[in-house]
Amino acid sequence: MKSIRSIVMLSSTGVAVLVALAVLLRPSKTIHRGPEMAAPERIPPAARAVIASKMRRHAEQLPALLMAVVVLDYDGVARAAGEMFDEPALARPITGDELNGLLPERFFQLQDELRARVREVVMAAAQRDRARLSATFGDLTRTCVACHAVYLTGSSP
Repeated sequence: MKSIRSIVMLSSTGVAVLVALAVLLRPSKTIHRGPEMAAPERIPPAARAVIASKMRRHAEQLPALLMAVVVLDYDGVARAAGEMFDEPALARPITGDELNGLLPERFFQLQDELRARVREVVMAAAQRDRARLSATFGDLTRTCVACHAVYLTGSSP
């Protein structure tokens, strides 16, 4: 009787230790976001916060799109790119518009180009054309980099 009790206690303890190790050593679902974009001094902090909130959405969407492109998950590509396409854009400045007046016209041109590039990515995914998907995704990322440069410097590179 005592030996059965010892075996049950040892096996229960062993299972508890294994469960604890599995919980402690499980992979984290958190992905390191990487470096943050610098904040341009010429734009006031309040305006930067508004713009940054819009850019943060792209920072959340782009990794999902990238992974879907890399593994040729055409449905995932269409879904992720579609979310980017559906994002509301910053409106071009009108007289007296303080926030958008801080951004140069080239920023808004690139914002329009971004929508066009995202649409091309969606179309390439819909056609399941991996070569076109690769090319259109490359064009999309070039547009992102150009837009970030304009945001940071206030002029085209």
